[in-house]
Amino acid sequence: MSKINVKRVIIFKHGVSYYILEGILKGTGKFELEFKIDEMNDILKSLFVLDTSEKGYVSSISYDAALETSQLLKSIMLNIPDRDSFSSLITQIKGADVNLTIGGAKKVSGKIMGIEFVEKLSKVEKITEKLLILLQEDDLIAKYNFSEIKSLEILNEEIKKDLKFFLDTVIAGKKKDAKKIIINCESGGDDAAERNIFVSYIRESPIWKTSYRLIMSKQQELEQKCLLSGWSLIENTTNQDWEDIELSLVAGLPVSFIYAFYRPIFIQRPVIQPPKILSARPTEIEEGLEMDKFDDYAMAEMEAIPSKKRARTMSKSARPPPAPAGGGFGRMQSVMSDTEIYDKVKSQVKTQTKDLGELFEYNISNPVTIKRKQSALVPILTESIKSNRILLYNKNDHDKNPNACLEITNNTNLTLETGPATIIYDDNLAGEAIIPFLNKGDTRLLNYAIEQAVIITHEQESENLSVHRVTFGSGYSYEYYYTNMTTTYKIKNKTEQEKELYLDHPKTYEYKVIEKPVEPEETTNYWRFKLTLKPKDAVVFKLKEQRENYSSNYIWNFNKEDLLKRVGFYVKQKFIDPDLETKLKEIAGLIQTLNDLRAKDDKLNEERDIMTDEQVRLRENISVLGEDSQSISLKERYIKKLNTQESRFEEIKKELKILEKKIKELNTDVENKMNLLSPP
Repeated sequence: MSKINVKRVIIFKHGVSYYILEGILKGTGKFELEFKIDEMNDILKSLFVLDTSEKGYVSSISYDAALETSQLLKSIMLNIPDRDSFSSLITQIKGADVNLTIGGAKKVSGKIMGIEFVEKLSKVEKITEKLLILLQEDDLIAKYNFSEIKSLEILNEEIKKDLKFFLDTVIAGKKKDAKKIIINCESGGDDAAERNIFVSYIRESPIWKTSYRLIMSKQQELEQKCLLSGWSLIENTTNQDWEDIELSLVAGLPVSFIYAFYRPIFIQRPVIQPPKILSARPTEIEEGLEMDKFDDYAMAEMEAIPSKKRARTMSKSARPPPAPAGGGFGRMQSVMSDTEIYDKVKSQVKTQTKDLGELFEYNISNPVTIKRKQSALVPILTESIKSNRILLYNKNDHDKNPNACLEITNNTNLTLETGPATIIYDDNLAGEAIIPFLNKGDTRLLNYAIEQAVIITHEQESENLSVHRVTFGSGYSYEYYYTNMTTTYKIKNKTEQEKELYLDHPKTYEYKVIEKPVEPEETTNYWRFKLTLKPKDAVVFKLKEQRENYSSNYIWNFNKEDLLKRVGFYVKQKFIDPDLETKLKEIAGLIQTLNDLRAKDDKLNEERDIMTDEQVRLRENISVLGEDSQSISLKERYIKKLNTQESRFEEIKKELKILEKKIKELNTDVENKMNLLSPP
């Protein structure tokens, strides 16, 4: 079996790697590869083998079946136990032609007839001897003691194949999660020539992970740049050592899936009907700020020299403490300049990059060695990138203090993958951050610490203004007014350094910023104001936002007097034109008439209800009166009253019917006229 080695590995971000292997072969030979069962689907669907010689070729690729060991062994006649293996084999190959070597050099040929057990008495115990019964070529039956048999050669080729298959299957079964692939190569007649055999495939693998080191000195801060060093963590989970391989790391997400390719698929077929084919598918103690004197930020900015024309300065008293004696970067930067450090680190990184459209590739130029089941950190990039130390305040994140951030811009020709970053500033650890996925030219803020020496408080108040316009629709009047919301930020810089602060003010639904000291940048959810804080300074930063609200009034609920007062207000404020004024006044008159009719209707219904109650009382009184003269007189009186009320009932009924018709017609008229109302 020839040896084939891994030459190149391309690791992707979606859980697979692409492997290229190479082996040298003379004549006819084989290469063996071993994989886990769960990897076989990917291997079989992607395996590619190439013999680069003129005559040589790959005759076949064989692999272990997906069946369990017990299932494989059912296909042969042999089943050899762990104990008494030789005796068991002899029993199972009765009738086979064999050659025996007995004692020193005696050769015997014949057919196996079986085994005979003979008990003998020794001085201590009874023992059982095993005798092989053999039908010799001279037709004599002979017995040979097992202890005398030195070797046995099976002459039957089928039995020899079964025995070899049994032993190979049993040893392969010891690795329950491993399967072999055998690549059979033929020389094509030129056995003396060396041939290169290339093999490639994809297999499931851990994704490559990226971590960064962002190193900035005071000089680099003034120049708004820092050193970015990127490292990738690679894991070799295969059973092969990677010796001096070419390693490539690809950022991106190509389509990938597992296809059920390895295990055999059997299609069940009925006896008579046509075959049914199964479908396949891929699948933070508070400090009182109110006692401090705060200057208005806008006024402070007008009095100050524009920060863009002012060079950054740093007070000697504001110099950070020296780095710890054990700091590696401290010792390094004390003997090397920023440029020397960059050049030294850069020389250790040999990476070529390639933009592949949807993908981006890092090719590690230096050979990489990773033993099997081990991991390694590999440097993949060293670049000087644009950066700026700023503060970022968001009241929803930290209520009292801003975040210390590093604003970086990917001004390199590389695509940066997501990963953790360790930030070193002025020979000491500044903090840690996460670098998001960065395309070329992208700018991101990395928060790595909390700046407790800058304190910010905020308060908010709201105010509703007067109505400024009115509209009508669906029987309603809509009166619009503005709501002003003022947010006041009180900012105190307790340090002796000038600070650049990004203030992220949350966007509020339908509110627009109408007054602000500086123009903001806009993000998805925030207005970002960029401020400059002077050393030991305190400022007030005010924002005023505005939203248009409205209140609705149901015109039907107005009487004539109230509606006319409202119309008068609209006219005075010039919210409506004379035509709309006339329509509203007409509607006010109709509503008054309608209200009068409804009042009359209510009065008639009330009268009818009173008479109904009185009739019940009268009928009850009549029912209890006797036949004496006084009772008869009362009855007549009650009856006369009932008759009068019945007549009135009829009159009321007619009047209500007429009123109902008038109210309905008038109601329709008012609705039609309301529908004709339109905004000015």
